[in-house]
Amino acid sequence: MENILLDPRRHIKLKNAFNVRDLGGYPTQDGNITQWGRFLRSDGLHRLDAADQQLLVDYGVGLVVDLRLPMELKSSPNVFQNSTVLDYHHCSFLDEALLKYIEEQPVEDRTHLRADKGYCLWLDHCHQSVREILISLAENQDSVSLYHCSGGKDRTGLITALLLSIAGVDADLIVADYALTARFNIHSTFKPPEPDIKTWQDYEVAYCPSSLMHESLNHLQQVYGGAVPYIHHVGLTEKQISMLKKRLLESSEK
Repeated sequence: MENILLDPRRHIKLKNAFNVRDLGGYPTQDGNITQWGRFLRSDGLHRLDAADQQLLVDYGVGLVVDLRLPMELKSSPNVFQNSTVLDYHHCSFLDEALLKYIEEQPVEDRTHLRADKGYCLWLDHCHQSVREILISLAENQDSVSLYHCSGGKDRTGLITALLLSIAGVDADLIVADYALTARFNIHSTFKPPEPDIKTWQDYEVAYCPSSLMHESLNHLQQVYGGAVPYIHHVGLTEKQISMLKKRLLESSEK
């Protein structure tokens, strides 16, 4: 699995964003493989300089979907917000009322967005935003789609889990892709980890342990019958799901 996760094509190296990764190269349960150059998951883009921006445009990015809250956009505007070279959509995953509710819940450990009071709650209460995000991604069939939040871990991680589930990627690999964030965000200068976190392994334990995504996928299975039934439940049509699957899996070389 390590060679798949750390394929040299996976990490898009920018100067001012640390966690930009391609969803290509993941095997599926039916023997297919996700295509490179279709979807990028990312941390915040607000500090990208002209060279970073051009690198993404040259990579083929034609759509940026910003998953952050309005207050995050205000404090850290997206560099592509008024772009004339690609499409920019703002689809906040969370609303501020839900975020306030989550923040009021007791914190038992440093992974404050634990699956029981974070990810699972988001999945249950953010149906409309999840639908809008996935439809926006489905409708872009002609260029690379990049979606991101601030750290490229939580909101971005859940959208990634749903996309890879549509493709038929095994749950253990979806979880491993989620935890892979630790290897890149440990180097981030935007929001450095606490001083006692010295390695990416420390970062993973503190911020993106595999258990969080395992519990989220188990929640989808137990409550909705799985990730794809959940996507149906939030309102995507069979055609829209097929569009996402086509984009994830079908080669352009025919």
